[in-house]
Amino acid sequence: MSDRQAEPHTPVLPEEVIRYLQPQPGSTVVDCTLGNGGHYLHILKLLGDEGLGVGIDKDPLAIENVRRRIERSHSVPASVRLIEGNFGELLPLLHQAQIPPSGGILLDLGPSSSQLFDPRLGMSWESDEALDMRLDRNADAKSAGDIINEWTEEELTRLFREQGEEKWSRRIAQRIVRDRAEAAITTGRQLGEIVAGAIPHKAWPPKTHPATRVFMALRMEVNCELDNLRAVLPQAVEALAPGGRLVVISFHSIEDRIVKRFLREMAEPTDQAPWPLPQTAGVTPRLKILTRRPVTASAEEVASNPRSRSAKLRAAEKPKSAPAGDTKAG
Repeated sequence: MSDRQAEPHTPVLPEEVIRYLQPQPGSTVVDCTLGNGGHYLHILKLLGDEGLGVGIDKDPLAIENVRRRIERSHSVPASVRLIEGNFGELLPLLHQAQIPPSGGILLDLGPSSSQLFDPRLGMSWESDEALDMRLDRNADAKSAGDIINEWTEEELTRLFREQGEEKWSRRIAQRIVRDRAEAAITTGRQLGEIVAGAIPHKAWPPKTHPATRVFMALRMEVNCELDNLRAVLPQAVEALAPGGRLVVISFHSIEDRIVKRFLREMAEPTDQAPWPLPQTAGVTPRLKILTRRPVTASAEEVASNPRSRSAKLRAAEKPKSAPAGDTKAG
């Protein structure tokens, strides 16, 4: 397997992550989305000799590459625990590894930039490798190629519209079904050309490839990203120590809405809360919201790291006691 660290990667909102996560010397911090380790390595340096940094990723190559980076580094004082697994099963993973309650938990959603352009994964419209997109090849989930070649026109239309928010979803699905009748669609490059051809050229977005939304929807479906997000949020609350902080960076409006709703309902619990915390619903707030509005990248960061353009950070704290005052999300 190739070393992805040869690919340039800059973590988004690095200063804002540290500001809201506030990793304390001697504490335990969990990075649920290890990726290339940009945030994780910075956090490790702040935890001190007695601290513990836990990194989780379901992509074994991400784990391997971060381990190599740590071995090459001479400035990582904290203890390191790297766990291969799905963050949607956060509590079992932490329990099995005997990780204590955490002072901070970070979720930087979506794949890293190096994963997006790793030919092995087939996530790019420039890829001539198999159209796969699975970060965990041991999973039973269908590949992107399976979905493109097997789902009905209606199913593809709904996927592109709901998860990709693609307004040309019907035309794209029709073109895919027409073309696959001639030959299977097997690479990202093939799919990218089909999608681009289905969208009127005058409607192409000015700064991104016209297939961006379709590829995003496929990646999210293949890796169950929305289901895992819904699953991990209440587990993160349980895993936090009193006074611990949860920081979530999303890149998609659907993800941001899920996070916003969750934080609001944990700050203002009701008897009808849809999240699996029935023992506390309607009793006391489980979180105090720290970001009344999502934190976004500065113009300077966007200029140097275009991926940060769509990033939105939300943060909350698990109170040591029931928080007072207005905790409503913005």
